[in-house]
Amino acid sequence: MDDPKTVQDQDAQRREQAFLSGFCQDMESPLNVILTGAEFLAEAARRSPGCYTPQQEHALQSIQDSAAVLGRMAENILDAYQCLSAGAAVRPQAVELVSHLERLAQLVAPCAARQGVALAFSAGTQSLAVMTDRILADRVVLNLLSNAVYHGGARGHVWMELEPGEDKHLLRVRDDGPGLPAALADRLNSEQPFSPPSTRGSGLGLYLCREFCKALGWHMYITGSPQGTSAELTIPSGWDAAGELHSSPVSAMLEADDMRRMVQREFAQQK
Repeated sequence: MDDPKTVQDQDAQRREQAFLSGFCQDMESPLNVILTGAEFLAEAARRSPGCYTPQQEHALQSIQDSAAVLGRMAENILDAYQCLSAGAAVRPQAVELVSHLERLAQLVAPCAARQGVALAFSAGTQSLAVMTDRILADRVVLNLLSNAVYHGGARGHVWMELEPGEDKHLLRVRDDGPGLPAALADRLNSEQPFSPPSTRGSGLGLYLCREFCKALGWHMYITGSPQGTSAELTIPSGWDAAGELHSSPVSAMLEADDMRRMVQREFAQQK
């Protein structure tokens, strides 16, 4: 017979999840209306240059940027709850890393181009097999790429570079944007619990990347400077993770997203 307290905790967890899911979905509809209306106004400005005053153009850009930030926060809040609320086994499998990363870069490249950002991928080898959980690994890479594109700024550059080693490999995602605040980088690297910074952006996406990396047996190190931000991932060739997450549990609900939908979701609000 199930322990009454356990049943009560599980019921409370389900109610919390339903609330957060409904909250994020409720935010999505008005945000889409705001973004669609803002895009309509922006299109009018492109067709008729000078139809808005500089103040009006600034206000329009602020609306688009703020709505995009809210949308990303809602998605990250839901991801954080789903991925960190209940323990589940991760599922390692053999992955050909070079071709897989190249595919992810190709998925993100059109979205980056619409932002005016040049995305480049390079690898020090033509083929590299590793053991990892593909779904979690995809989330890490896509989150890092989307962060770099979004925060790197227009007419910027994003590089994803793979450096193979004997037992471990280095994957670096970097940009030439304004750079991650030093306090946030230090908090992520010291593995402190998540707390929203006072600067723009919640940092929740990078926090999730850190937790996913721990689950995979990877190590993430973030650096930020006025010349840009760099995220370095140390990836073992074999399977170094525990196979089941205790300190950083990941929900089994994680494995639902279609890859292209994930990319479109990240960038739909940044056109």
